[in-house]
Amino acid sequence: MTVGCNTLITPDDIYAFNPNFALISNWTPKAGSAAATAKSEQGIACRWQNQTSGDTIDISAAHLDAASIEALKNAAVEKSTMVPTYGDEAYFSVSGGVGTAIVFQGTYWLVASSVEFAEPGDPADLITAALSALK
Repeated sequence: MTVGCNTLITPDDIYAFNPNFALISNWTPKAGSAAATAKSEQGIACRWQNQTSGDTIDISAAHLDAASIEALKNAAVEKSTMVPTYGDEAYFSVSGGVGTAIVFQGTYWLVASSVEFAEPGDPADLITAALSALK
């Protein structure tokens, strides 16, 4: 994927969400995570950290074939609730205090996860920005 973290979510986008978040350079996602899967599919995985609380926001995206998208949609249905908030098809769940949005837009799969996301609308502006960068 040719999109970098500062293009996926621009500094202005993250500042508008919360000016205390900064991009973490050279972040390696945890094995088995959506971010690690996106990276393994030649996608992108980015992390921003709140400079005061240490809370993080992880956003990953990958361009996938139809079969992979379908498999990920089926997995999302099993563990999340469908929401009409963003993308062509989207799901949201909260587990252990961490909200996760799973978004499908055409052949793109985007996942946003953070303790900052308590409900589907919380990451909406960041997801909209990311989806625009992927077009």
